[in-house]
Amino acid sequence: MDKDLSLGSTAASAPDVAADPAPTDTDASPDPAAADAAPDHPTGASPSGIEDTPAKPGLDDLVAGWVGRALDVYPRPGLPLTAHWDASAAGLVRQVPYVPRFATKPLELLDRFGAVHVGPREVGFDGDAVDWDRVIELRTHPAWSSLSADALEANFAQYLSVIPRLPGRGWVLGKVSELLVSLYLAVVPLPDDVARLLEVGDTSDDDTEEGPEEVAERDLFTRRTVTEIVYKRRFGEGERQACTTSVLLQLAFPESTDAMLALAAERGVRVMHVPVDEGEMGATIKRAASWRSAALGLRERFARAEGPTA
Repeated sequence: MDKDLSLGSTAASAPDVAADPAPTDTDASPDPAAADAAPDHPTGASPSGIEDTPAKPGLDDLVAGWVGRALDVYPRPGLPLTAHWDASAAGLVRQVPYVPRFATKPLELLDRFGAVHVGPREVGFDGDAVDWDRVIELRTHPAWSSLSADALEANFAQYLSVIPRLPGRGWVLGKVSELLVSLYLAVVPLPDDVARLLEVGDTSDDDTEEGPEEVAERDLFTRRTVTEIVYKRRFGEGERQACTTSVLLQLAFPESTDAMLALAAERGVRVMHVPVDEGEMGATIKRAASWRSAALGLRERFARAEGPTA
């Protein structure tokens, strides 16, 4: 899939195409015609859905083709953002055409899990959105600090616990695992890229502002995402934490992070770019190759354990 995740921008609001062959709108804001279902042919096409885009050697064989095409047709938040937008694991899986009816119920259980929400009125993760009037601070971290192999495995375990053993569970979890591993492999650098990333150095300059073109060119592994939302409670303060899926979705749709930061600035909400240690960054990047192997091994173990119709 490589760095093509940020291509194909389309200004649109929240998309959540229904699971049945005839799409229906599950959110009041989006136009159901805004995104056509992506053909489910995992081979014979580039993961990005853009035939002329060269991919890194061997990566096509590791990424489910339907994921790249689903990302290409999934509506992206327009900037400035004037309507609610969200993205979720379940919403992307629904881009597979002709989702089997037996998978409808398990998909519904994931609607509030592994998601990013942002709009003029609220912001949040995993079905828990907070009114901007209550938001105190947004905190960002570079992607590499949130994407260890252990974090990915823990996120897999959460999906396993959300869906009980009912018809369609294996199909849905299989697609979710393909989605997460595909997004993960698109972000975690190949061994050949490690030396280049180590030369780049720390990317935690709080005063750096990125334009759309700079964002598209920037390495996803070092790009900052919103990982914490601090908000006012009736008594004290609370925090919303982004899970691994939410971080991966922000990297797949970088406009979502840009929209959060722009809306925060517009409302006078404090943004904290949490400092990182440059030495820690180097050590983490050097472990990236082992993380890729762990992600692929996790996908294989997951497939064997669940089976196609578990």
